[in-house]
Amino acid sequence: MLTIFSGRILALSSDPEQPIYIDSDQQNLDLKTNIVTFTGNVYLRQGSIRLNAHKVVVTRPKDEEGHEIIDAYGAPAKFEQMMDDGKKINGEAFELRYDVKKSLLVMTENAVLIQEGGNQVEGKKITYAISKQLLVAESDASSRVTTVLQPHSKNNKK
Repeated sequence: MLTIFSGRILALSSDPEQPIYIDSDQQNLDLKTNIVTFTGNVYLRQGSIRLNAHKVVVTRPKDEEGHEIIDAYGAPAKFEQMMDDGKKINGEAFELRYDVKKSLLVMTENAVLIQEGGNQVEGKKITYAISKQLLVAESDASSRVTTVLQPHSKNNKK
């Protein structure tokens, strides 16, 4: 496990309480499974959270309101969130999974997570427990985890 981000980086505390808005070129809803598939230039927002992807699948488990699972696919799919300290976190990967209730972001395939100010982690898979401020970056047999830590003075300027 590696925590690279400076200061307290809590996601905006109001984000999980906000509605989810999704714009796309096409939408398909399966009423039996409660799964909605959005395709074509998908743009999702919830509070300060922004997600852009080619395809987004939202699963809303029955009788579990507020426990949406959002799977996003792109080349890459992109994630952004404002932290309570005013800094942004940006992530991208070919696959993103955001568990709204758990405040958990899992990025796989060429995953990159960058904090405003330049601190950065790259790996095969990055798991970021947003509310717990825990980040785990993993590699595979053909790659390694790469971390860039900016000097403290550079982080304070932004």
